[in-house]
Amino acid sequence: MPSYNYEAIDYKGKTVKGLVSGASSTEAASNLRKNGLIITKIFEENLHIMDKPTAESLNFDNLLIKISIVKAADVVLFLIQLGALINAGVSIISSLSILEKQTSNKKFKHALLEIRKDVELGNPLSEAMSKFPRIFPLMVTNVLKTGETSGLIEVAINRITSYWDEKLTLRNQIITSLSYPAIILIVAIGAITYMLGKVIPEIAAFLDTMGGELPWITQLLITISDKVSSNLINIGVGLGIFIVTLVSAHFIAFTRLKIDKYKIYLPILGGVFHYSDIVFFAKTLAMLIGSGIPVIAALKATRDTMSNRAVKLIIDGMVESISYGDSISDPMFKAGKFFPLMMANMIKVGEETGGLDSCFEMVGDIYSRLLDMKIKRMIGVIEPIMLIFLGGFVAFIAAAMIMAIISAYS
Repeated sequence: MPSYNYEAIDYKGKTVKGLVSGASSTEAASNLRKNGLIITKIFEENLHIMDKPTAESLNFDNLLIKISIVKAADVVLFLIQLGALINAGVSIISSLSILEKQTSNKKFKHALLEIRKDVELGNPLSEAMSKFPRIFPLMVTNVLKTGETSGLIEVAINRITSYWDEKLTLRNQIITSLSYPAIILIVAIGAITYMLGKVIPEIAAFLDTMGGELPWITQLLITISDKVSSNLINIGVGLGIFIVTLVSAHFIAFTRLKIDKYKIYLPILGGVFHYSDIVFFAKTLAMLIGSGIPVIAALKATRDTMSNRAVKLIIDGMVESISYGDSISDPMFKAGKFFPLMMANMIKVGEETGGLDSCFEMVGDIYSRLLDMKIKRMIGVIEPIMLIFLGGFVAFIAAAMIMAIISAYS
């Protein structure tokens, strides 16, 4: 039977250390708790010197842990696998151990190791996960906590994974739809800059050898080309400064708040930003309230999932209003444009009928369909604008060249 080193706090509040035997660390911890000890550390004794990590490897591993990023998709996959293992009758500790070994991400592996240790010490899974809020947000730990209380942790995990998977699918759809016009615009600007800076000057030099006066449209094209080719460095620096300023604005609280507040008013794109926030807000609340979490706690957890800082402030106002006795729909009516009147009225009906979670779910479904329509409309508007812009530029160059050739031979 293996032995385990432990550190614990006794009934006098003193730290005690020692050695305890057990078939597993869980059994050893259980034996210590029976003696009235509060365990702070427990680990297997037979760690050979050769197995101990060196200072160099520890530093490198710590660096990897710090720089690693745990993707939301990886967390969803972990939760799906955790739910499947628990459903199959595998204990939580064994499930965590299995998934920890399968995880290649250093930061995630470290988190799962610490979570497993916490659970082995007798702490609930939700409490252990709450120590890693960047990986497991408040929304996840709150739902897990209700599942632990009711004894239906696998149901809670299934709720989380279904919600999160749907959210990731929607987010990827939005990112893809916004990336498409952005890529087209970047390619178009690059092609036009190359044409004006490199190709047109060579054509202009050829036309000079033919002699004669050039038509006004050709002269205009050459003038524009000269300006661009002589200022390529300035244009590059200007674009760089613009991009850096735009990115930096997202890291400054004041400017980020202003951007988040007013981006829903943008033509074409504003509706996509607005409805995506509504869908995320409604779907998250539906899942949390449906899991038995009180409204205020559900709102606080929802706040943590929202990326829009203006929406976070709206939710803060809702929490304050409800804590003073208002219903959840009251601050929604007062929140201005963010909550459409139809949405606020639907939530009011949900409060009166006792079906608040189903009403939020219905709102999420309705605005998810409206968001899909907004995305299609956005692409339908942007594509013709891009084609007209590029077609007009190509036509302008073609007309300038043809008229110059005709003028030279006439």
